[in-house]
Amino acid sequence: MNILALEASTSAAKAIIYSSSQGIVAAKDQVYDEGISDVTTQDPEGVYRALMDCGRSLLKSFDGSIDAVALSSTWHSLLLVDRGGKPIGRTLTWANNKATETVENFKKDKDLIDDIYRRTGCPTHTTFPLWKWIHAKDKEDIDKDSVLISSQPEYIFQRMTGERGVSYSVASGSGFMNIHTLDWDDEILEFAELSLDQLAPLREPEFSAPLNAQAADYLNVRAGIPVIITGADGALNQIGAGAMRDGIMTMSVGTSGAIRMATPHSMIPQTQSTWCYYVAEGKRLVGAATSGAGNCVNWFVRKFNNNIFSYDELENMIDKDRLMEAPIFMPFIYGERSPGWRGARLGGFQEVRDHHGLGDLYYSILEGVLFNLYHCYKILTKVGGVPDQIRISGGIEKSDWWLQMAADIFQKEMYTFDAKHASVMGAVAIALKVLGQINSLHDFEQEPKKIIKPNKYKAGFYKGRFQKYIKWYNKTCD
Repeated sequence: MNILALEASTSAAKAIIYSSSQGIVAAKDQVYDEGISDVTTQDPEGVYRALMDCGRSLLKSFDGSIDAVALSSTWHSLLLVDRGGKPIGRTLTWANNKATETVENFKKDKDLIDDIYRRTGCPTHTTFPLWKWIHAKDKEDIDKDSVLISSQPEYIFQRMTGERGVSYSVASGSGFMNIHTLDWDDEILEFAELSLDQLAPLREPEFSAPLNAQAADYLNVRAGIPVIITGADGALNQIGAGAMRDGIMTMSVGTSGAIRMATPHSMIPQTQSTWCYYVAEGKRLVGAATSGAGNCVNWFVRKFNNNIFSYDELENMIDKDRLMEAPIFMPFIYGERSPGWRGARLGGFQEVRDHHGLGDLYYSILEGVLFNLYHCYKILTKVGGVPDQIRISGGIEKSDWWLQMAADIFQKEMYTFDAKHASVMGAVAIALKVLGQINSLHDFEQEPKKIIKPNKYKAGFYKGRFQKYIKWYNKTCD
């Protein structure tokens, strides 16, 4: 059995061909042109074309037949379409924060936002399509009764199959779905001034529809093969990392950051700090997501370093004998998601002195990104328990030193895996189940490529540094 897995991420289209007997046989990434994605918005048709081009290019050098197509895309996007499915404007991604003022006004009604949080598992923040929609209908010239609520993954699925639908996984990160009943929430739809027919039918991640003739002709594959709706990249990352069993946490440190654990039921704390979404097979996914990670590193390399020194060269500039004197970095230059969910929050350096150079600032960014995630970890483990192991993925894998820092801060072993795109492999796992190759997503497992063990002698050092971080986190919360 051969599977074509396609993922539309924030910055690139990705494709792999997976053989049930050989594993990954081909893979390709294609960065979007500037007009397609500026991180906060995307051209929905441009993303679809880029995804199809990426898949078509990969298939040209493949001799075998494709038995199924599995899809993956980002969480928390909002796309308005007309009744014929034609996009109205651009897709607003998770990173779009133009609804900040609207969100801050609604936060004054604590009973309202707490009720929505308890129903949906989605904190009150511009990340979520619910609030993007509330802002759009109140502030923009939109005929709210004539539009349909969609998203980038829904648009891709409909373009490839002609069928309207959204997976529970994607919907659970929208703010419109009740995480307990796994249905659109009537009270929230009333609050949002939406009717049920303005949202797509909800589907399990294993749901499929036949590939239409137009898409099949473009890809040069057989029409009618199943296109599997699967879900959002964060949920698929959990599956692709072989982490559907209890006690396994995944950590992503890529453009943004996240930690996640699969649980048998919904887990929502009293205060809005962590989130709770749907993953697959009846399981929920509890976790926390940060706005700042690799994007903060890239920002520093572009703006401060002017692209003069490479990442490795900057890492070599770090004075590893004077780390206690390094500045403290608040990784909120793109606002804050977990744990405080303050979209307008500002980031920056604290405790900077005249002797600090590029290496010191670079170190503080790497550390600050991990401290933000560790702060989330301390909160999440009170809800979901301490994990037995952490499986880590993302751009952090390019730096052995940053990986070791993660192990030392968390004082947990960090497991890395061969899969370059864990979320795409999650889509593959669902396809394998649909095709009868595995019985359950629990059966999808991967052997670790590397295990990074924590240095217990670093525990005290990072505890002291983290206390400084928390001090400045609390001082700069307004």
